[in-house]
Formats: sequence, C-alpha cells, structure tokens
Amino acid sequence: MNRDIQNVAVIGAGSMGHGIAQSALLAGLTVYLYDIEEEFLHTGVEKIFSGLDKMVAKDQIMETDASVFKNNLMPTVNLEKALSQADFVFEAVPEVLEQKQDVFKQLDTLAPRDTILATNTSNMSISLIADATKHKERVVGIHFFIPVVLMKLVEVIRGDDTSEEVMKVAYDLCLKMNKIPVRVEKDRPGFIVNRVNGPIRVFLSAVVELGLAEPEEIDALMRYNGLPIGHFELSDYIGLDVVYFSAEYRKQALHSEYGPNQILLDKVNAKELGRKTGKGFYDWSNGKPMIDLEKRTDKINIEDIEFVKFNEAARLVEEGVAKPKDIDKAMMLGTGYKEGPITYVKRFKLEDVMNRLEQLSYQLNREIIKPAQILKDNPDFVLDI
Repeated sequence: MNRDIQNVAVIGAGSMGHGIAQSALLAGLTVYLYDIEEEFLHTGVEKIFSGLDKMVAKDQIMETDASVFKNNLMPTVNLEKALSQADFVFEAVPEVLEQKQDVFKQLDTLAPRDTILATNTSNMSISLIADATKHKERVVGIHFFIPVVLMKLVEVIRGDDTSEEVMKVAYDLCLKMNKIPVRVEKDRPGFIVNRVNGPIRVFLSAVVELGLAEPEEIDALMRYNGLPIGHFELSDYIGLDVVYFSAEYRKQALHSEYGPNQILLDKVNAKELGRKTGKGFYDWSNGKPMIDLEKRTDKINIEDIEFVKFNEAARLVEEGVAKPKDIDKAMMLGTGYKEGPITYVKRFKLEDVMNRLEQLSYQLNREIIKPAQILKDNPDFVLDI
C-alpha cells in the first residue's frame, strides 16, 4: 500500500466535499474533484477558488501558491477518471446509507486495488458502508467538521474490518492536511464528539418538555457560562431536519430515548427548520438571534450539562471506542471547550457526580442519563486517567 499519498479523489463537491478538496490542495496534493453534474461541480470549484482567494487577501498564503493549488485541482464528472490516479478517496455524498453504499460499490470496482476508500460521515456505520465492497479492509471513516478548512479536528474511525495499516495511512494523511486527528477504535454511532453530545439533546429537551425551562432560558445559561453557542441555537444553525434524521438514526442504533421529541417533531412538521427557513426555536429573519442572558434558568446548572457529557464519555471508554485523552482532545477541538468532559469532572467527587446523574434520571424519566456501568464498577475512574 502506498503510504506517500500524492493524488486524492473527492467524491461530491458539496459543502463538505469542496472543503475537503481545499484542505487537500493546501497540503500540496493533486485533487480530482468529482460530482454527478457539471452545475454541482462548477459551484464546488468556485467555492474552492473563492476560499483560496480569501486566504491570499488575508496574507495566509502567497498568490503564487494559490495559483499552484488551483492548477492542482482536476474537476470532472467522469468517476473513472477521478479514481484512476487516486491513492486515497474521500467520499462526501449526502448522509443517506443506501447512497453511500452505492457509491462505495462503484469505488470498489473502479479504484486501483491499493487505493484507500474513506467515507466522511458524522453518524453512519463505517462497517455497513464497507459491506458494499469486496475489500472491506481498505475502507475507513474520516469525519471532518464544518467548516472543513478552519476546523482542525478529524475523527479517524476503524470499521469492523479496517486494517491497522489503513488506519495509520489515514491518520498520517490528516496530519499532512494540517489537521489534528484522533483515533476511533470501534465503529459506534456518533463516534466521539456527536456521541458525547447526543444525550445533551435528550436531557435538555426533557427539561423543556416538562416545563422546567424554555429553550432561550437554557441557551442563556450556557452562554452566560462562557459557551460560544447554546444548544437550541446550535440546533437551529445545523437545521432541525438534520437534527431530526440524526435522532431517528440514534433511536435505532443506540436507544429509543434518542428519538425525536414532540417539540422537534412539531417544528419539522411546520417546516420551521431553523436558520435555513428563517424560523426554528428562534426567529432568524433578521440574522443571528439575540439571547438575553438575564433569562438564564436556575432549574438546572451548567454542571448538569457537563456531567451528562462526562457520563457518555465514560461509556465510550467502557465500550473501547476511544481512549480518555482522545475523547477530551476531540471534545475540545470539536466544540471549542477549554477542557474535555473527563478532565472537567476531576474537580468533583465521583460519588457526587453519580448521585446527581441518578437524580436527573429520576426527575426527567430518562434512562440514558443514569451513571454508566464503568463508573459504578470503578470508583477511581477519573483518578485512573
């Protein structure tokens, strides 16, 4: 297998694809950018060129370098051409399992035998995507974060059959692309960042459903405590339809309590999808909503949110998904927090944390908030890290 990656193919020129392509160009790689229609491809190329021009204007790169990068971009609507020279392929098509499997079936047939095939997905099973291929050992997950060019974190995910050599090559390529990769050793829904954040939606939605606090009151609490964005504002920004489909997937893959709650269902049915439609939990018609910090709730505290995240992080350790230091690193890089959830909890007694989780689980009637088994079995869990 070629470990000196020089040529990559990016399949899909959308918001993720063109960002991955630009990052690869900045690393000095030759990039074959593919999409099914010239219109989509042209839009992707324009965004890449615009991104490079902005970097020149900000003195982040030289104009001569930008010209070289642009010349290293090879846009095409011919999939076989895009793959013929590729040492490494990034798939960046929409988050629809059947669509990704169809793409990987084609990649497995058309790409050279030693080409590594990577799927960019935030939730979906790497192993199920790899099932569409005959050579599952060369399929790996690489989860970039939006905006791709700016965000340093990349989760490198091992599927059930991914070889260690493929994991190492993928990890090293991310380093070459000026990213900070973390290894995800087991293919579980949400991987690290989205998995740790997942119970927060269940927890905070239950607080709202029980009438304990309104979305703005919760977001005001989070912003007041220094977080860059509140939970419901972030949901609006992502798109409530995206949040809905993610909830449905986690309901099937993890636990029924991850399913869409009634408030989210009502918003989606009303086509109030957040920023993209101008209205969701907030009114976006005049730009970014203003959160009144004076409205912050006192029905929960910021520690509750951190404890729920810590609990899920502990489950990842229990399941062998990732090492504690990688979980904390991913959470810091992926969310902008100053410290990860495991490090955060070191200032508290573990017994007090577990008691609070039990209280919240009982009060909100949510099983997934109960303390992870590893915490019950190992009272020195935090101290051992």
